Amino acid sequence: MQPKIAAQMFKNLVKETGGKEAAAAAITSAVGHTISIGSLTKIEHGDASVPLLWAWALQDATGNYCFDAYRAQVRPEAVERCAYSLTGEVAKEHGEAIEAGLKAARSSSDENWSRAAVEYREAAEKHAEMAALCERKAFHPFGAVAK
Repeated sequence: MQPKIAAQMFKNLVKETGGKEAAAAAITSAVGHTISIGSLTKIEHGDASVPLLWAWALQDATGNYCFDAYRAQVRPEAVERCAYSLTGEVAKEHGEAIEAGLKAARSSSDENWSRAAVEYREAAEKHAEMAALCERKAFHPFGAVAK
């Protein structure tokens, strides 16, 4: 995603949340640690990148899933993947998610919980990709996928 687009979408989410103070409160509630108004300003002006967990928090607070919608629009059409290599990617991401989840469960660190959330979302994306491949193969076992 282009930084200017991300900054503008983030700025719009902050506004929809009710301003910087409300946005900071929503993000703090989601990530478990305080954030500064200055950090929000830097992101809005494109001087810092948008933290994914912050974007998710504001999307949840507003019901405006603009980052997810943008990503869905610009994602290239999937080419047929090798089931073996995709299964390997699923296993890798799943293992990383389990490891991060266990590390978070053993600690009280907000950073560990944030990392676990990211790892689980990445694993979920790979699982969804594999499910879609399986569905395509189930309905078109010889690879002839109808458009």
